[in-house]
Amino acid sequence: MKTLIAIKEQHQSWVRDAFPNMHPLLLPLCNKPFIEYLIDFAILAGSREIRLLSDGSLMEIEEICQTGSRWGVELTYANIRPEDGERELLHKNRKFCNGSRTMILNGYTFIDYDKRLDYRVLANHSATGPIASCSTGSIAFAGSPEPAADDNPLPALRITPLDSLRSCYHIAMQILETGAERYVLPGYGSEPGCAIGRNVAIAKTAEIRKPVSIGNNVQLLPGTIIGPMAVIGSNVIIDKGSSISGSIIFDNTYIGEQLEIEGRIASGNTLIDPESGASVAMEDPHLLTGIHSATNSATLLRKTIHALAAAILILLQAIPVIILYPLLRLQGKWKNGPITQQAGLAETLAARLSLDRFPLLPKVLLGQLAIIGSAPRSNSPGCRPAVFSYAEAEDWPVTGSDAAIVERYHAVHSTPFNDIGMTIKALINRPHKRNAGAAA
Repeated sequence: MKTLIAIKEQHQSWVRDAFPNMHPLLLPLCNKPFIEYLIDFAILAGSREIRLLSDGSLMEIEEICQTGSRWGVELTYANIRPEDGERELLHKNRKFCNGSRTMILNGYTFIDYDKRLDYRVLANHSATGPIASCSTGSIAFAGSPEPAADDNPLPALRITPLDSLRSCYHIAMQILETGAERYVLPGYGSEPGCAIGRNVAIAKTAEIRKPVSIGNNVQLLPGTIIGPMAVIGSNVIIDKGSSISGSIIFDNTYIGEQLEIEGRIASGNTLIDPESGASVAMEDPHLLTGIHSATNSATLLRKTIHALAAAILILLQAIPVIILYPLLRLQGKWKNGPITQQAGLAETLAARLSLDRFPLLPKVLLGQLAIIGSAPRSNSPGCRPAVFSYAEAEDWPVTGSDAAIVERYHAVHSTPFNDIGMTIKALINRPHKRNAGAAA
């Protein structure tokens, strides 16, 4: 048994409109790309050779799915024309089919299969022609069927159009509700209705209400409530006190503090009502925004730039430290913490030059700290311990929940070169904050 999977651009244009940077075949349904559901069903039907056909580019899909070896099948790719029907598909791929029994999955549709059923019976014994259809596609068979035994009924099969955000939302909720009983879903979990990916940090006071599906590299901060009926993608941060229910949070999204999201789709900085299709782009990035994942090269670049900045600061601060450290040490006024400006010219000068941070700078060269991020001793999820904090740069309170919001936001959005500007702002604002505190 072989399978042709034919997907045409006309049926998936809504995905490109809603998510411009996402290939429609990679649209996640309960944290699993749509194309993988089609491959899974083809395997359940007994296929060991699968060909993916499209009138659009398949380069990104080929890079991800490759030869199909991780499913134990042979996966190949080919192009078709928008006007090609079932007959043309079979004719253009006649060498692939080679007279074998062939299943044609045609269109952007979701197959409501059940992994517990034997679809090889359906594939071997169904009559030639379509066996299921909807407005966006069909399932059909070509080639001679085998005679069916009277006491072996064929399993029923239903397909659903995947033609809008509304259908995407309801299909994902349906998958989540039926869970691993029907489908092969990603994630780990010993409890039914709770699938959790890799590298997920869940605070002690966070609450999980099944059913939920949580992707990889997710941070659930204190007081968050996830579920019931919540799909959390990968590379997502849910900040303190926020609740997510009956909703889908797409990959690379940050949810700010004390937000209640119910019956919505969140992607980047956009919140979507799946029923009406209405969307709102959030202007405040501390509430809802996208997260850009750093590559290994970007991480290396950041560390290199931070180390160079630390080296420059060490050179600039070395002479003031050599001069002022012995003097303040003898007077008992040198502190490893913030230096106050309430006494003496030397102490005021040390404070203005942020010499209290000088002992931390070598740790940046060793890769133990960043030049700017969160407070040096911070170990909270989503934080990057550093010599200077983003809260200092933004002239916000350096402790408390406000500082945490600013620091987590910049930790996922800042670029290495922006960090240099933020470091300069921190050097300027730290003395200003002390003056303001002294005046108060």
